[in-house]
Amino acid sequence: MASLMEIDSTESAGSMTTRDYLLDAIDHIGVVEAFSMPSEQLEPLQVKAAQEFFALRRMQIPVLDRRARETGIESIESLDDIVPLLFFHTTYKSYPMSFVTEGRWDRLLRWFSTLVSTSVEEVDLSRVTDFDGFIAALWASGNCAVVTNGTTGKVSLLNRTTSDNDRYRANVAKTMAWPNPATPEHAHHVFKFMPDGGPYLMMVASAAQEYWFAKPGSIHALSDQPLEVAGVVRMAQMRTRIAEGTASPGEIADFEAEMRGKAERNQARASEMTDMLIDLRHEPMIIGGPWLQMWNVMLRARDRGIGEGEFHPDTIIVCGGGTKNAPIPPDYREQIMAFLGPVRANQAYGMSEMSWQYPMCEAGNYHICPWIVPLLLDVAGERLMPRQGVQTGRFAFLDLGFDGRWGGMITGDKVTIDFTQTCGCGRKGAVMHPEISRFAALGEEDKIGCAGTIDGYIKGALSQ
Repeated sequence: MASLMEIDSTESAGSMTTRDYLLDAIDHIGVVEAFSMPSEQLEPLQVKAAQEFFALRRMQIPVLDRRARETGIESIESLDDIVPLLFFHTTYKSYPMSFVTEGRWDRLLRWFSTLVSTSVEEVDLSRVTDFDGFIAALWASGNCAVVTNGTTGKVSLLNRTTSDNDRYRANVAKTMAWPNPATPEHAHHVFKFMPDGGPYLMMVASAAQEYWFAKPGSIHALSDQPLEVAGVVRMAQMRTRIAEGTASPGEIADFEAEMRGKAERNQARASEMTDMLIDLRHEPMIIGGPWLQMWNVMLRARDRGIGEGEFHPDTIIVCGGGTKNAPIPPDYREQIMAFLGPVRANQAYGMSEMSWQYPMCEAGNYHICPWIVPLLLDVAGERLMPRQGVQTGRFAFLDLGFDGRWGGMITGDKVTIDFTQTCGCGRKGAVMHPEISRFAALGEEDKIGCAGTIDGYIKGALSQ
């Protein structure tokens, strides 16, 4: 194993770079230790790796190079140097919607090419008729783009490569249910309360979990049809038209009937899956989906007379999302976990824009992933907050884990990071507190000055 002192980015070609070391930190220093490195050790490595990454990506992504030239950043010598190079989270959905609605797939591909570090020359658009076909053409060329949920009618297109997905899958095997990782033995029944497949990160994650852990022949999904982007976008756009008053009564009636039918089918399937997994509660399972669904599982089990603590201890709970304003108590997570018993939880802070996540420890805090550099900014997203004590601000990051794009981004999340270096779990390193909100949801300002500038760079590239 390489030690910290042996890493030198100036070594000869073929040698391990600092970025390589951080990407493989789980192997070099241990699966638990990699997520609990003291900042005084980790940050110098992250700065060095950031410079390596920046030097490589600015040669591949003209938009990044232009931003660097205009801000005077020629090299990254400190974390402060990264801030002017960050893109805003809306950058990856800055394409004109007309490219999609009018089927101008060549223009959408041109837009996509301005933000990736890979070639798009092999993308075959000859058979593309909708958004899902466009994404399929990207994947066929090795550009494994994932999308966000598109609640506003527009999705972000976030490029990944085959190597990015391979690294993700390898890390699932090593870290599932951190800090006490499960052993991948193909012994778990898999219940996922979501569709089976689609170009979303949660589907990439689910496929990786199944690859290592699923019991043969026992994968159960809410639907055997993939979640299609075109359908998600269409629903979001229809909701917007209804809110604006531009949808006709007939369109509204058809839409509501469609949504009602879909909800009824999903509810029936969810009920079937719930009873099935309760029957298998004495065997290891992976249960994935929204927390609200797990609440319903608990209620159904109680209705069937099942007491607390009857689920197999190797069962892994992979839940996220909100509760959709359902009338359930604020301590619903604690109640669910108490009912299930000493099962494993695979909880983390992450997003589609990240190559990995910050895993949650026993104390309920999120620990820093060594290759995703946390950058806590002021509300305006212009400067770093002091990296000492407990600080609240806008979360940004530089993700060194992508081969397919630049990984610097300013998010819309309001977070608190504790830089005091000792978590309640006893491990070292900075941690993020679990209380996380979005500036937009809080009615606070969620506009960043650099967002318009980066969008201007992209428009300029499109016009060339």
